[in-house]
Amino acid sequence: MKQRIIYFIAILMFSSCSDFLEPKSKSEFVPKDVSSMNELLLRTAYPRWDTKGFNVFLNILDDDVTCAPYQPTTSGQNRKVWQAAYTWQPDMFTIFEDEGLSPDATNIYQTYYTKILGANAVLDYIDDLSDESDMRNLVTAQSHALRGYYYFTLVNIFGVPYNENKDGLGVPLKLTSGIEDRTFTRNTVQEVYEQVLKDLLEAERLYKLIPESEQWKNDYKTSLPMVQLLLSRVYLYMEEWQKSADYAQLVIANPNFSLFDLNNIITENDEGERVYTNFHSFSSPEVIWLYGNTEDVTYFVRHYSGEDANDPTSHSYFRASDELLESFKETTGDLRAERYIIREYNPTYVNGEAYYIPQAFGKISVSSYYRPGSNIFARSFRLSEAYLNLSEATAMLYKEKGDNNALTQSLQALNTLRKYRFEDYTDEHISDSDKLISFIQRERRRELCFEDHRWFDLRRWGMKSIQHTWIGDPNSSISYTLEEKDRGYTLPLPKAALEQNKSLVQNPLAPAPRTN
Repeated sequence: MKQRIIYFIAILMFSSCSDFLEPKSKSEFVPKDVSSMNELLLRTAYPRWDTKGFNVFLNILDDDVTCAPYQPTTSGQNRKVWQAAYTWQPDMFTIFEDEGLSPDATNIYQTYYTKILGANAVLDYIDDLSDESDMRNLVTAQSHALRGYYYFTLVNIFGVPYNENKDGLGVPLKLTSGIEDRTFTRNTVQEVYEQVLKDLLEAERLYKLIPESEQWKNDYKTSLPMVQLLLSRVYLYMEEWQKSADYAQLVIANPNFSLFDLNNIITENDEGERVYTNFHSFSSPEVIWLYGNTEDVTYFVRHYSGEDANDPTSHSYFRASDELLESFKETTGDLRAERYIIREYNPTYVNGEAYYIPQAFGKISVSSYYRPGSNIFARSFRLSEAYLNLSEATAMLYKEKGDNNALTQSLQALNTLRKYRFEDYTDEHISDSDKLISFIQRERRRELCFEDHRWFDLRRWGMKSIQHTWIGDPNSSISYTLEEKDRGYTLPLPKAALEQNKSLVQNPLAPAPRTN
């Protein structure tokens, strides 16, 4: 067995997991067997519902969110924090720290690498255990799947878009759990993508070695269809259209999942109050994988611009943008605007008229006061993405090759999804490739809003210009512009990461402050 000192010692200090570790030396603890390795994986590598720090502020970077227009004269806590992220400040992480926010909740770079460490630890030791071959394959597959997902997300936050510059700075690849006498430099974007594919393809191979009944279960663990959907996403970002389409079709063909008909969802109770469906749970037939904490989805958009959230003059700093809300009106009968976006429980009154502000989040469980629930997952991989990946990939094949079969596939996937989202749906028939691709992009925006897709999609679609207006009080506002292909589309590395690893090179930063 390789000589390593791994972080399990720290785990032993703060938890009761000594029952599945055994001492190898005074300085090193190792798992006893495959079952113990599985337990370690679940505790250290998974983005469980109680794990914070995943993509916590990504939703306020894009154009689906806007600053709420009705600001009271007093400002709530951490106003500088919300403003820094919303306006793409290059020193946002420093501002978070200066304002007293916990790095555990906001340093997404650290969060992902901590989870990668957990996956690495399992992969370092699993081959040394000889028992339970199916179980070993299952645990190893999960470890590769998680590591692939984490590196894919990291490189799309802190690296340049793949289709912009494959040779640009990505993130460091650390593939072992050992404490090594060296520092790690940043790998290229292409190198990170190659490792992501290596991990996911290995996970797929291992999942296929175990019984079919173990390849997917309705729990929060990774699975074969989760890996295949992620492969479809990765190949889409790489513009490998046929591979993306092939993997999307595998997910669509899986009999465990089906599209949720929004026509059959209850939207009001007997008292006439709004009722929202939790789409990120296994009560939805679309859910393939659950992950993440609700606080990560809502933390940056639920804080109130006032001293008391119960004050009727107080409301969230942010709401769903007019541009997003208008997009649902493109076709009559779109049910998603009311079912996917939660409205504030307490109205804001302007000149005596009540406004129920559409929140900048949705699809999650909420209380009777429309506050996010606890002890639930915040995000998921859903079947609808597979249909959208298939539609976009085949539309691009149609554009590049003039393949009419690809056009048929694209429209079929698009219309199959949309008929579950509309009243009295009529199929779309779009033969112009550019118009079709543009329509699919707008459809992704509607279907996947507030699920961490929009910011990444904007990056891979050319990094269009975005303007955010910060309304600090009722009488003043400041506009900020993220220019086309702006440096701000790649987030700065946190100061803590640069201090811990002196070999890291910071991303080229946008000007500060970002005002115009």
